[in-house]
Amino acid sequence: MKHEKIKSNNDIVELNPQASGPSLEELQRSHHIVEALMAALPPDAKKELVDLLQTLAKGSESQETISSVHQRALQIVSDICKPNTPQQIEDQESGQAMGERRNRDRRQK
Repeated sequence: MKHEKIKSNNDIVELNPQASGPSLEELQRSHHIVEALMAALPPDAKKELVDLLQTLAKGSESQETISSVHQRALQIVSDICKPNTPQQIEDQESGQAMGERRNRDRRQK
C-alpha cells in the first residue's frame, strides 16, 4: 500500500467562523436548554422525543414522514414549554398553601 501525501496548500480549506456554524457559546446555551427540557419531561415523553429526534437525524425517511415526526417533536416541546393555565397556577398555589399549613401545625404540636 502506498500512502498518499497532501499535494499542496491548495488542498487546505479555510473556514469562515461565521459560515462554519454556531459559536461555542450558542452551542452551550442550546445544550443547557435541551438538558432542562429533558429533565422536565415525563419518562414516556422523553423516550418518544429521543426516538423522534433520532429519526430526524437519520433523514432517510420520506418527506411526509419527516414532516409528521417534526410536528410531533414540536408538539412535545411546546406542551412542556407552554405557560401554566390559570387553573394550574391556582392548583399549585393551593397545594403550596396546604403544605405550609401542615408545616405550621407540626411546629405547634
